[in-house]
Amino acid sequence: MLNADSQPPYPDPIEVLLVDDHHYVRRLLREIIESYQDLSIVGEAVNGEEAVLLAAKLKPAAIVMDIHLPVLSGVAAATLIKINNPFVSIIALTAGDPNEDEKAMVIARAAAVINKGDVLHTLCPAIINAVKQVKTPV
Repeated sequence: MLNADSQPPYPDPIEVLLVDDHHYVRRLLREIIESYQDLSIVGEAVNGEEAVLLAAKLKPAAIVMDIHLPVLSGVAAATLIKINNPFVSIIALTAGDPNEDEKAMVIARAAAVINKGDVLHTLCPAIINAVKQVKTPV
């Protein structure tokens, strides 16, 4: 429980950057994330290069990023983003082989890898948990 001098373990609301090259997927992710009042979208990117630039500019607490992106892959983008901001929580999304994608994103230091088919129920709790873990490591 927080007292008057305490701060929440994560920013309120948690600022999220969305990264996916498909407009309709971004729109769906936005609707899911905006249904949680403690999450806020601060920007959107359509490729990995744009994600790296926006992450440096906006400094979100979390990034929801497709693994398979044009220009610069999600794995490469996550690696570059974590070099510049090791405290950002990256939640990777995949529609491909979760085993191979998960291995690559774990190496890139993503907090979680979620199959796009599961985002409705798992995305927002994964974002909140990942940001809490960064702010209050176990």
